[in-house]
Amino acid sequence: MNKLKVLTCFFLIINCYLVSYSQHITIGTYSGVNFSDIHGQDSYGKWNAKPGPVQGLDLGYSFNKSFGLQTGINVSTVYYEHRTLSDPPIYLIDLFSYKPSYSSFAPYYYYSYNEKMDFTFIRIPLLFTVSIPDALNFNMRAGIYFSSLQDHSLPYDYYSSMSAEKPKKTDFGYIFSSGIAYPFNDHFKATFSVGYIDGRKKFLENYEYRHGSSEFTLGVAYKGFLKRRNSQVIEEPVNDTTAGKIEVTYKAGINISWNTSGTDLGKYSSLVGSSFGFTLNYKLKNLTSIQTGLSFERKGYSFKDSSLFFYRYFHSASNMYDVNTKVQIDYIVIPVLMNFYFNKSESVYFNTGPWLGLKLNARCVGTAISESRSGTNYSLNKTIVYDDMEKLIKNNDFGWIFGGGATLPLNTKFKLDLALQYSAGFIDVFDRSGITDNIYKSYGKNIITNGTLSFLIGIKFRPSHH
Repeated sequence: MNKLKVLTCFFLIINCYLVSYSQHITIGTYSGVNFSDIHGQDSYGKWNAKPGPVQGLDLGYSFNKSFGLQTGINVSTVYYEHRTLSDPPIYLIDLFSYKPSYSSFAPYYYYSYNEKMDFTFIRIPLLFTVSIPDALNFNMRAGIYFSSLQDHSLPYDYYSSMSAEKPKKTDFGYIFSSGIAYPFNDHFKATFSVGYIDGRKKFLENYEYRHGSSEFTLGVAYKGFLKRRNSQVIEEPVNDTTAGKIEVTYKAGINISWNTSGTDLGKYSSLVGSSFGFTLNYKLKNLTSIQTGLSFERKGYSFKDSSLFFYRYFHSASNMYDVNTKVQIDYIVIPVLMNFYFNKSESVYFNTGPWLGLKLNARCVGTAISESRSGTNYSLNKTIVYDDMEKLIKNNDFGWIFGGGATLPLNTKFKLDLALQYSAGFIDVFDRSGITDNIYKSYGKNIITNGTLSFLIGIKFRPSHH
């Protein structure tokens, strides 16, 4: 399913409930820092999240108080650092005398050298925007970007001659972001934004690497354009039939996820991850409402057993590892839920409905220990696992949510929302399409199916309409 089409439909549905007002243009400037998060990593070593600068200009066009488009231009430099690992034996033991014949004073697994790359881009985004109008505006943005490479540096790799490669001059991908804006007056507002960049093209011909980063920016925006023209127009009062029917909840909490696949269930255990985002709740009649929103969630599972693979159970007569790893899959989750309230004060509710997950990242992290014997020597090796799994995990997941919760009044405007929900994944997210090895394809119809129990705390309120 095309991610952009899904997000477009999502924002259009929200827009149907909102009150129109005079169109206007907003221009802003911002600067901040990005943290690199490369995609398509290899199965050895570890990529560090390195900070880099980002600055740019925004141009926004609002159709009404809550829905609009945004573009602009920015300059961003992304720094990648790969820490290559060396794997000496922990110890070698003489099997006859049971005395160490060799001792290593180095750590079990140490970093031998680093490789660094950096890229400077000019980037142009095209985003759909949703804003929640209130004294402190909350906004969500999603869309695509196009970028042009301005400068770069590559490491010299003796074995692969990476430095001889020419990076691709252009790139495109997805942007997801959220932020807040505080108005100083009718014209100016301060902005803070958190975003995630997901590149879709390989930037080196002989490597699977794709650009990725998270961004944190501060800025100032001006929204006084067309005010003089609009001031000539006397707008008639609008009967806002949606006033009082929309509630917004900012929420955060923890996910307890596990692999619910029918194959070797006892081999996997739970993973604790984070969840944060917002929901929009539109009230209907007869103590019911429709709820949707966006959230960033980490799903996955833990794996601790003897296996040929680091991320799943597979028994083999040779080359076995004692594995202790975690499979971490990051999603943007879009739910569409029906809420049912048990009393007129709407303090207790039950909800259910489908959800769609759009994959951002997938990796396997942890340790794996292996043994080997050669003659009279015995070696025990420890591997630090930091493997990219994006090609092994499908881009989308979907399923069904069952949840419930309670709201407690904090004051006349805000409520505390406490929620518990279970989201069941319907599909095996393990992707076999690009695998040619029969060992990877075999052993069970289902390998990875997401199941998640979420504990969420939120602040709920009705936006001001003025």
